[in-house]
Amino acid sequence: MKKQQESKIKMSRAVAGILNGNAELVNITPGLSDALGTLENLITETGQYNEEQLNKGIELTAGKNEARTQLTTATLSICAAMAAYGTTTDSPEAKALKTKYQVKDTEIKRLRDMQLFTYASMVFADAEPLAAQLEPFATAAEVANLKTLADAYNATLPKKRTQQSISKLSTQNLQKTIDRIDDLLMNTMDVLIKPWEYKEPDFYQTYHNARQLVDAASRKAKPEEAPTV
Repeated sequence: MKKQQESKIKMSRAVAGILNGNAELVNITPGLSDALGTLENLITETGQYNEEQLNKGIELTAGKNEARTQLTTATLSICAAMAAYGTTTDSPEAKALKTKYQVKDTEIKRLRDMQLFTYASMVFADAEPLAAQLEPFATAAEVANLKTLADAYNATLPKKRTQQSISKLSTQNLQKTIDRIDDLLMNTMDVLIKPWEYKEPDFYQTYHNARQLVDAASRKAKPEEAPTV
């Protein structure tokens, strides 16, 4: 959230507080009670959008990285088991596994996200029919776990991009909501409050004070721009 946006939200909350504290005058002012309700709803929206805006998927990245580490380790482990099995068997088909799965760790670790998932799935497809024969190099449970880890990793891949899209959309919606707050204050509430300047000057002055923007950095108040007449 930008400093100016933060200042405007704080100002709008101050205005809502002043009006709620002068309910009697608000209720007898035509249209002002409805405008206050609208303002409070818009303030609630800004809170929701700000929360979504702040969530950029950092925790999702950490989860994906952990899932990738686990999948990479499991894949390398099963590859090593398959190569070892291919070395000890007389089956020509099984012997081919030695060449196929004698891979360097760096080859697997450098695979891109979808490449790693695809490769792990291929390893599982080759290892599953042989799961009972791979011991002691790998157990049937370890082979089955490779599929579990691959599926879990694959599920994490779109989540961060989705969250980033939500965050970007929330940034846009936050500004739109603040623009609606500005319009409501300047073109409705300020106009409805103005007559009280002469009849209830204390009420008007407290409202006017609440309408001052406070710079989040300098803490200096400045008057909100008045609507052009």
